[in-house]
Amino acid sequence: MPESSAPNTEVMAATAAAGGNGRFVWPPRPVDLELLDPPPVDETTLDPAAPPPPAQACRGIGRLAVRDWLRHAENEWLGVCDVAWRDAVRMTGWRADAPDAYCPRCGTSAGPFEADADGCPACRKRRLAWSRSVRMGPYEGVLRDAILATKYTAWRRVGQELGTDLGAVVADSLRGVRIDPTSVLVCPVATSRRRRLARGVDHTLILAREVARQTGGRLVQGLRREHRPPQSGLSGSARQRNVAKSFHLRPWMARLAAGRTVVLVDDVRTTGATLSAAARALQRGVRDLPASEPAIIWTAVAAVTSRQGGSGA
Repeated sequence: MPESSAPNTEVMAATAAAGGNGRFVWPPRPVDLELLDPPPVDETTLDPAAPPPPAQACRGIGRLAVRDWLRHAENEWLGVCDVAWRDAVRMTGWRADAPDAYCPRCGTSAGPFEADADGCPACRKRRLAWSRSVRMGPYEGVLRDAILATKYTAWRRVGQELGTDLGAVVADSLRGVRIDPTSVLVCPVATSRRRRLARGVDHTLILAREVARQTGGRLVQGLRREHRPPQSGLSGSARQRNVAKSFHLRPWMARLAAGRTVVLVDDVRTTGATLSAAARALQRGVRDLPASEPAIIWTAVAAVTSRQGGSGA
């Protein structure tokens, strides 16, 4: 070894002795693992409503538990509500409704033996503009929070995750009645240009894109929509008047949809007025074609609410 490269033990010793003065120290000192432990917590000073401290909640559990604790602390102390859908599902145990939890015709919540292929007490005597309805759950809790975050905060990640889960439900439902999911057309219930600009997001398109990805079906933006006042706060009859003839079929959509299953995707169904208007616009366009078969229309929504005047269709 060249003389210039030989280690100088005297210099090392002097440097180590002076390590506290900001000089380079070699060899490095061993890390005191006790310094990495969280400081002791005085339990008498803790807020009873606050989550437990990480030292108690997460020791020995791993990074996943630490992350959960931090997000829980954000919600408790800072009021943070924009939690990713996957995290909200995992933290709350939320699950999509089983097919027998709602009417397959209108999507309304139903008890045991209340609904069958002909509908439920809420829809058996009504003429609907679609054949079948699919949903993830009632409009409440973490599902409601996620829908509002997608619709009004332009948080696309939540919408994408919602759409992925909705797409899985749609694919299962299609296979359940022996329809190939890859054969369907997936069409978002269009929002007006003014509303898209105001919100900064096309939330139904985000949902529909993920539904198409999960089913393998073709995504088509076959509807356009005139701007009308918001549906929120309106009665059922007022909603119908508000959206009447507000949807228009794009010229190429009628021929594409004739004789095929079309899944109309929206975020929430309240009275069904918006979905009905969209479905009727689609059927009118197909009906105007010579010798054409009608489209088979399904509706797929993230949530259904029984309240009048909620957010949605």
